[in-house]
Amino acid sequence: MIRHLWQTHRFALMAFIVALCALGFFGVRTISSTIYWMDPDHQNQALAGWMTPRYVMRSYQLPPDVLGPALFLVKDAAPRRISLDTIAAENGLTMDDLQIRIDVAAAQMRADREALRDD
Repeated sequence: MIRHLWQTHRFALMAFIVALCALGFFGVRTISSTIYWMDPDHQNQALAGWMTPRYVMRSYQLPPDVLGPALFLVKDAAPRRISLDTIAAENGLTMDDLQIRIDVAAAQMRADREALRDD
C-alpha cells in the first residue's frame, strides 16, 4: 500500500507526512503549554528577576495594554527580550516595587471588569 502510494502519489504522500509531523509538533506544544499554565503554581507567581514581561502577562492573565505601563514598556517600541531585573535597574526600582505595580494594575483591571459586568 505505502509502496503503491510512493510510486504513484509521491508528492501527496510527502505532503501528508509533513502535515502529520506539523500536527504532532503543534499538538504536543499546545498540550504541554496548557498543562503548564493550568498548574496553580504558575498563576500569579511572585516576581523573579529572570521573568520576562510575556511570562508575567501569562502568569497574571494581564493584557499587554495593562502590563505595559506597569513595567514602563513603550507600546510602539521594537520588541525585545528583557528580564524584570533589567527593567527594574533601568527604572531605579526593586523587584518589590515592580510587584506592587503589577498587583495594582491587576487589581484595577479586575475591578474595571467587575464594574462592566455589573452594568
